[in-house]
Amino acid sequence: MKHYFRILFIAMLMSPLYVAADVMHYSLCTLSDGKTMADAQAWVNDWRQLVDRKGVNYKIRLLVPHASPEEPGQFFIEGSSTTLSTYAAAWEWWYSDQDAAASASQIESVAPCDSGAVYLTAD
Repeated sequence: MKHYFRILFIAMLMSPLYVAADVMHYSLCTLSDGKTMADAQAWVNDWRQLVDRKGVNYKIRLLVPHASPEEPGQFFIEGSSTTLSTYAAAWEWWYSDQDAAASASQIESVAPCDSGAVYLTAD
């Protein structure tokens, strides 16, 4: 029995003291006629510079399905933030900032996207 408590104690010491979680948002997008993934990536590059300049805690990347996409020219935008608070602040910024509005127009001209789905991850 004493051995059992030692193993339990060691396991508790080795376990994480907190759970790290990100808030994830996925939007399905379809390239507009005449647009390419290079155009979408150009938007990502511009967007990353914008959020760095504005100090917004939100990261994005493009995910291209390699097996059975819904239709040709579709991809996902994966967005993430470290907490629900920073996620909410980022979306408030997205809908209220003039520079963010210009960025939204840029991606809409490249590839209109659905409203997306939100997930909370726990690693």
